[in-house]
Formats: sequence, C-alpha cells, structure tokens
Amino acid sequence: MTGLPDWSGPPIHVIGMGIETGGLSVSAQAALNQAELIIGSAAHLATFPELTARKIPYPSPMSGLRDLLRDHAARRIALLASGDPLFYGVGFTLLRHFSPEHLVFHPNISSVQAAFARLGRPWQQAQMVSLHGRPLASLRAVLQGNRFYALLTDRENSPPAIARLLVETGFSESSVWIAEDLGLPEERFRHFQAADLANTAIAFSALNVVMLETRGPGGILPEFPGIPDEQFSTGAEPGKGLLSKREVRLTILSLLAPRAGDIGWDVGAGCGGVSVEWARWNPHGEVYAVECHPERLEHLGVNRERFGVVNNLHIIPGSAPEALTDLPDPRAAFIGGSSGNLHAMLEAVWARLQPGGRLVASAVTEDSRVDLHGFAGDRPAEWTELSIARSERLAGQRVMRPYLPVLLMKMEKPL
Repeated sequence: MTGLPDWSGPPIHVIGMGIETGGLSVSAQAALNQAELIIGSAAHLATFPELTARKIPYPSPMSGLRDLLRDHAARRIALLASGDPLFYGVGFTLLRHFSPEHLVFHPNISSVQAAFARLGRPWQQAQMVSLHGRPLASLRAVLQGNRFYALLTDRENSPPAIARLLVETGFSESSVWIAEDLGLPEERFRHFQAADLANTAIAFSALNVVMLETRGPGGILPEFPGIPDEQFSTGAEPGKGLLSKREVRLTILSLLAPRAGDIGWDVGAGCGGVSVEWARWNPHGEVYAVECHPERLEHLGVNRERFGVVNNLHIIPGSAPEALTDLPDPRAAFIGGSSGNLHAMLEAVWARLQPGGRLVASAVTEDSRVDLHGFAGDRPAEWTELSIARSERLAGQRVMRPYLPVLLMKMEKPL
C-alpha cells in the first residue's frame, strides 16, 4: 500500500446495509448510534431520519472520498454501503488509501447472496463477474460452456444486452435468472432462455443481479489454450496474415510462463496472436502490446474485443524502443516483430526487464538470427527452433506445406 494518509482519528466504520430494512447487527447499529458523521447514498441516509449525526452524501466522483474523510478525521465516521462492503464494494476503494487497522467492516447480505437464496441454489461454485462500469466485452474473457455465473450489472450492461452476447457466442440455450429490486416491495425474480431474452422488449429495473447457466454448442470463444489461427482478425485469408502460428504461439507462452500479477510486454505485437492469448489465459496479469503499423493496430483492437481481454490487454501505438518509455517495467517480455531493429529492441527491453524476469524473442530471417546470437553472446540462454508443416490439398492429394522455421531465444535476468 502506498500513499496512505496519516490517519489519527477514530477507526472508520463501514456498514453494509443488506437488503432488509432493520437488518443491521448489534455492532453496526452501535457504530451508527455513536457516529458524529454518516456518509452514504441518498437512499441509505434517508433510512435513518432519527439519527442526529450530520449526514453527507458520497462525493461524485468517488475519488473525492479520501479528501472528504481527511477533512473530518477528528470525528467518529460511519460509511453506509450496499451488502458486503468488501464484495465489489466501497471497501476496495478505501483499502487503497487506508490501512486495515483504520477501518472496521460490518458486512451484511450481498445482492448476489440474496439472489441465490431466491433461486434456491448454492453459490460457492458460481463465478462472480462485475460488469458494473466495465465493458460488456469483458464477459467474453470468462464465458465457458456448462458453467454458472453471477453478474453484477449496470444500465449499459442490461439483461437483454447480456443475452445478446450469449447468443453471439453460441450459448443461446442458456438459462438466465434476473433478480430485481431485492428486498423492496417491487422485488421481482424471473427466468428466461437467452435466445428469448435477447429479443425481449421487457423493461428491467436498473437494480438487478443476473445469474446464468451456459448451455448451447458454444465453440466460438476458446476454452483451452491454442486459439485457432483462423479465429483471429488479420485482414487476410483466415489463418493467414501477420500472426504467430498456434504452435509457435503456445511455445512462446510456455517459455514466458506468465504468472498472476506479472507485467508483460509484447513488442511488435502484429495482429495480437501472442498478446491476446497471453492476456486471456493470464487474467490476473497486465499485458502491453506495442505495435506501430496502423492496419495491424486495427486488427489488434478487433481481436482484443473479440476475445474479451479488454481489462488487461493495453494497446500501445508506436515504435519500440521509443514507445516503451512510459510503460511499467515488465516481468515477462516477448519481442516478435522488429522491422530490422531487433538488436536495439533487445537492448532496450533487457535494460527495463525486472530482475528474475523472462525475455523471449523470435527470429525468422538470417539477419534477425544473427542479432539474437549476438545479443546472447556467452550469457545463459535457452534456444528452440520450430519447424511447422500443415496439411493442404494439391491436385486432389494431401501434402504437408512447411512454414519458415522460427528460432526462439529465452533469457532470464539475474536477480
């Protein structure tokens, strides 16, 4: 944690309101009664007309919350939150600025928990996905067949929009349950098949939780490493264009061995074969794809959206090494396209690579092979050469058509 304010006041009590009026614990109610300042949404503040403490609505934007709290540091403060403050709630924001000893959390029943209670099914095996304030395309990064999901939504990512994405990705037979206005008099709980929901004109409350069980042939989104080449947008015949072939791509990723929390660079990303697959299978890492060619950048953007890696794949237009200047130092880096500038790229990336980090680079031309060997010199390196051939038809006969061999070099930076 960095940038924590010097908090000298009483601990801040963060109180989950749950979905039932009067459902506060004894400790939460005591914290409210003793508070001198209560901060919350207008709706939450209105439920306590009997309390005499000063009431202030949350600032907009929420980035102003830290300063608001610091301005009243001497007071006993209670923050009102929805459900469990540590489940996609304000707790995440607070913990970026305050250490845990300055915060006291009072959890309550979350909307997801209540929705599964209405459905009458256990929720420990459901995958939780927040679409609140996030692109709907990010759902593509996690969708797989025969799985259960709970989705937190917003006005843009409505139930019909979610259903349309399910249809687009081959899951039109999915069951979708929508819990609206939980705990309120107008609460509703409805079930749809995705294909029907996608075309409905029914209006839904903005306060909803969506649960879905994927059914249907699927097959449009990858569920295992090794995305078929023809599924990428390249502007050329499917499976062609500036794209690392699947066999080469998987070897590159196995050499990079991405880990959760890693910063990764894909320098000379082309249409995004390596970076897209890297970001998809390492969702808790960050990948920066650097590319200078306008047409390749366009296809890189299409593929980023197509495979849903919009949260952790960052497209950096520009030429290396200049485009690397403002990027965070990588723990893993791949250099694919170099446009004849491989030696300078290797030097620049190696200089920025974190100690213990992995550098992988590829070479196809003889000039780039010379650059790889010259850079490695006598330093320890792992070398792999891949010769790939795929079947084609020639005069009615099957032949194996070879691709140019690819040389891969891996080096680890000493600690």
